[in-house]
Amino acid sequence: MSEEDYQAMISKQGLHSFVVVLSTRTLDAIVRGDLWLRTIIGLLGGVAVAGLTLAWRTMVKSSELQIRLLRASELNNHLREMNVAAAGLAHETRNPLNIVRGLAQMISKQEEATAEIRRRSVEITTEVDRVTAQLNQFIAYSKPRDVKLSRVLLDGVVDEVARALGGDLEEKRARLSIQRSGLLVEADEQMLRQALFNLVMNAVQFVEPGGEVTVASGRAPEGDVWMEVRDTGPGVPVSERQEVFKPYFTTRPDGSGLGLAVVQQIVLAHGWDIECLANTPRGALFRIRHLKATPGA
Repeated sequence: MSEEDYQAMISKQGLHSFVVVLSTRTLDAIVRGDLWLRTIIGLLGGVAVAGLTLAWRTMVKSSELQIRLLRASELNNHLREMNVAAAGLAHETRNPLNIVRGLAQMISKQEEATAEIRRRSVEITTEVDRVTAQLNQFIAYSKPRDVKLSRVLLDGVVDEVARALGGDLEEKRARLSIQRSGLLVEADEQMLRQALFNLVMNAVQFVEPGGEVTVASGRAPEGDVWMEVRDTGPGVPVSERQEVFKPYFTTRPDGSGLGLAVVQQIVLAHGWDIECLANTPRGALFRIRHLKATPGA
């Protein structure tokens, strides 16, 4: 309605009421702003509650973890004490075993001994040797690994192990192939020799007569040094390639299950890594990685 129409209406009918027209834009803006503010406050409140809940759960889990760690530490201390006691007992047991072995050998060499007595004496000697070997492995596994690093020539360690296992290789009619690298690494020489000895002995025990065991080493593209022992035996199933490093795991009736556990213990003490893989075309492959090369290697 225009101003002229409005004035004309008043002049004809008189003024009975007023019509007030106000804009609601400002009110709508205030209401929307208030709703947004309430929404934001609600969201912030929800986030705060969720954060407090999460913090509480984290604190509870952290407390439970600390309690478990404390219990684990106490259990480890107890196991360490038991381990030392067991190692001492095993060490003391070797002495009477050596006496038994010596007496059995003396009896078997007596002229008046019958064939049956000599056969029994040989059985006693064989059994004593088996138990002694298991005790030696247990003692080796129980020893704390105090690594004393020095520069070690890998080929020299391989040669020493080859000489030590010459009789076993000859008895099994197995071939030992050595792929030399001339590399020097930083390691505890005695521990490295023990680890390699156990790996090669394990390979010799599993290869068939006339089989082959290979010891090789080299430098990885990253600059680290690797060493591996391969054999042409039956290999290790995928499901057992982690289990073989656990103490007392063995697939051989006369095995102690500590040889590869000692190897892993030595490897971890040096900060290295070891893995069990399949050899091509058959057999097992044990590879030690991340050996540190020394200058001149």
